[in-house]
Amino acid sequence: MPNSTPFIQVIVPLRLEWEPYYRLEEGVTAAVGDRMTVILSGRRYTAVVSAVNVTPPPDITKILTARPAPLPGISPEEISFMRELAGYYLCTVGEVYKAAYPSLTHHQSKLPLPEELAPLDAPALSPARKTALEEVQKGLAGGKTVLLEAAPAAGTELFLSLAVDCLRKGKSALYLVPEIGSSSQLEAHIRETIPSAILYHSGLSPAKRKLVAEILRTGNPHLVLGTRSSLFLPFRNLGLVMVADEQDTSYKQDSPAPRYHAREASILLARAHGAQVVLASATPSLESVYNADTGLFAGVCLKEDFPTRRTELVNTAAEIRKNGMSGSFSLKLLTELHSCLDAGQKALLVCRSKAAIPDCTAELEEIFGPGNHGIELTTPATFKLQPLGIFGLVGVLHADFILAREDFRCDERAMQALSQLQARCIPGGLLMIQTFEPGHPAFGSWNRETVDRLLAERRQFGYPPYTRLVQVVIRDSAEKRLQFMSRELVRALQGVLPAGVGVIGPYPASDETDVRLIRITLPRNKSLLPSKRLIYSTVSSFEKDQKYLTHIHLDVDPL
Repeated sequence: MPNSTPFIQVIVPLRLEWEPYYRLEEGVTAAVGDRMTVILSGRRYTAVVSAVNVTPPPDITKILTARPAPLPGISPEEISFMRELAGYYLCTVGEVYKAAYPSLTHHQSKLPLPEELAPLDAPALSPARKTALEEVQKGLAGGKTVLLEAAPAAGTELFLSLAVDCLRKGKSALYLVPEIGSSSQLEAHIRETIPSAILYHSGLSPAKRKLVAEILRTGNPHLVLGTRSSLFLPFRNLGLVMVADEQDTSYKQDSPAPRYHAREASILLARAHGAQVVLASATPSLESVYNADTGLFAGVCLKEDFPTRRTELVNTAAEIRKNGMSGSFSLKLLTELHSCLDAGQKALLVCRSKAAIPDCTAELEEIFGPGNHGIELTTPATFKLQPLGIFGLVGVLHADFILAREDFRCDERAMQALSQLQARCIPGGLLMIQTFEPGHPAFGSWNRETVDRLLAERRQFGYPPYTRLVQVVIRDSAEKRLQFMSRELVRALQGVLPAGVGVIGPYPASDETDVRLIRITLPRNKSLLPSKRLIYSTVSSFEKDQKYLTHIHLDVDPL
């Protein structure tokens, strides 16, 4: 409703603990969600109206004037999502607004909008997939987030069936993928079923990103295929959010705030819009498995569609002792590589790092001559950009680098990575793993027994999903000040947090000398939300009292 008094409050794209008051010019009206140009501390910003018809506190003596900005408004659902995200990830709504609308100075584009949808046909499903789809729909009808455990191809087909059903109902759907590369691979396949599907990610030009936003503001139903930044699009009738490979660490935003995970953020987004959520993975995160086991999620498992692929471990230490290595390659791996190429199949080799690829290339040229001969090279950080199901052989040259990270999640992450590598093989293909630790538990099969073992270990040591973590990150180039402030902040937190909350630190970050970390372990009970708010208020007060602004940030559910 337009305002009847000349005062409004606005959200500014800054880290502010309050929402400033402004005056409207005579004759100007405003509604919640309208964009305004405001001056704050001598600088100009594009703000969004968060409240109208307000009365400023009497201690505010000077109120500047806000003027309408020539930009589209923001819906109540978007504002609700921004507030939810800020509350969960312990940041300000202004920081979320800045992330959602990073480019605030452009007018609407004049690019043509696409036509509305043609009739859609859902993909034909096997009996097993039809049954799984019915179970997913039953879980959604019960008002729950659904966790679908399925092979990637099966998950894609079920997602498309759900998206077609959503679009037929006149609502939009969001299909999240962890990487830009994987979205490009999926695009052509999805458009065979839904030709009007829209691709969205941060690599698009500003004009194309703005066009997507304009399309969604029309309210016409569309399927958006995108990465985590798609969560901030201005959906007007969102009905479904689907998250592929929900366990993937690429969904986590490291910096700046909000430091969100797209899996949790998708649930908050759906809540703001009254939409449904399906999470899918062949190797789901233990957090999601726990939520399904406890009834918070509805779990659906489609095991029938997992293709059979072989896995073979090569004991690198044993091969060295018996002269079974040629440079980076075991003779066993070279034999399989020759067989793969002789059969006209492609091979994928995983090097330990980007810097190691030239050495591996040189070794291969000595064996096979110049050219790649159907051999692709990748690393643990980039293999997810390789297509699924096309390689006769996937060889991991130094699997110990996948195991190297000292973290309570390392076994889970290693098993998930190896499972994803295996998915790059054709049915019947071979994943060959060279390692100095063939007995490591991470080389076991990903199954319910393995998941239960990992969960039991987490429970024994009080790790997530049985607890929640908040990490306090202090950054300062002045070493003595960094040490002093870190210790003082630990004391401040320990002095206010209730019994049962663990505060560990400060300790140095493994890869940054100017960083100290404080890890806070919170019980998963009714005290969780109050404790999170207490952490936020304590850190905020500490920053102000110590005049130590910009040095500290909070990371909720750190990876």
